[in-house]
Amino acid sequence: MENTSPKEPLDPPPPPAAVAQVNPVQLPEWLRSSQTEQQPTGWDRIRFFSARHNGALLLSLGLVLALLMVVGGVVLVGRVADGVRTSAPASPTPSPTPPLSRVGEPRDLFAGSPAASFAPAEEAVRMPAAKSTGPFTAAQVRTALESVRKALIESRVDASMFMGDPEPFLALLAPDERERSRGDFTNGSFLRYATRMASPSEWEFGVRADGRVSYRATRENGVRLLEVSTEFVWAYPFDVDLRAPAGAAVVALRDRVVWQVPHPDDVPASARGLWITSAEAVTWNADCAQLREGWVREQFWMADVHRDQIPAGDPGTIFDLDAAAPTTTRC
Repeated sequence: MENTSPKEPLDPPPPPAAVAQVNPVQLPEWLRSSQTEQQPTGWDRIRFFSARHNGALLLSLGLVLALLMVVGGVVLVGRVADGVRTSAPASPTPSPTPPLSRVGEPRDLFAGSPAASFAPAEEAVRMPAAKSTGPFTAAQVRTALESVRKALIESRVDASMFMGDPEPFLALLAPDERERSRGDFTNGSFLRYATRMASPSEWEFGVRADGRVSYRATRENGVRLLEVSTEFVWAYPFDVDLRAPAGAAVVALRDRVVWQVPHPDDVPASARGLWITSAEAVTWNADCAQLREGWVREQFWMADVHRDQIPAGDPGTIFDLDAAAPTTTRC
């Protein structure tokens, strides 16, 4: 609408003309005020005509009008109901869109990497059936395997470890081993059996893994031991630049850890429980500077700056448990 300003004052507008309204119904003027003289209206003429014809014609007309009103009312009600159904907000339904990454794009960060076929980490950490072995009963073996399973999850999957709190993991170890291992988190040598994130804001939940577990009874220095060997590939997703190639969002860590549980009759109370006898790990697509301090972060995070660090081609045998683990890595 064009907006203009008057050039000179205007005369007061005339009184507004009467406007017919549909609702609400208004009484005729002659019922709302007294009149000295009233001219016959259309209704008066109908009333006079009806009186002369005993109302028969008016009755017929009234029936027709009533029928039209009923039909119109039904149609109006139907339209109102349709309008209500159309305007009613739909109940919320789950969105089929995949969860958004931090950069705002729905995508599978594992796509294009060997870890795409891995199971979620907690499902992948499966223990073999517990059987009596050497001097250890089936119940003792079951308890030892469950301790190892919990330790793997706490050390490689749990957010508390990622964020820098090793205590839930250390609580699973034998008291003497707990004190010894605590020093690893001081000198940065924990990467062999535990994962901590250099940039927690960049990694995404949803670690995947593949692994295998075996156990045997053995003896060292006269102490009977249940030895549990675990070998796993852990795949950690990071929210990287959208221009990154397939697989660049995944850091792979392959470890081999030997856990031991001494027979409770052969050691003092402080030595009973889970011990880490040996541990080793190799990585792929991890930032070397952070690894030297024991922290995990993807090496690719900004295409314009780190273009030469994009992982290229075959990641080697690190994802394949049936192949020997790499003995040398880029770092």
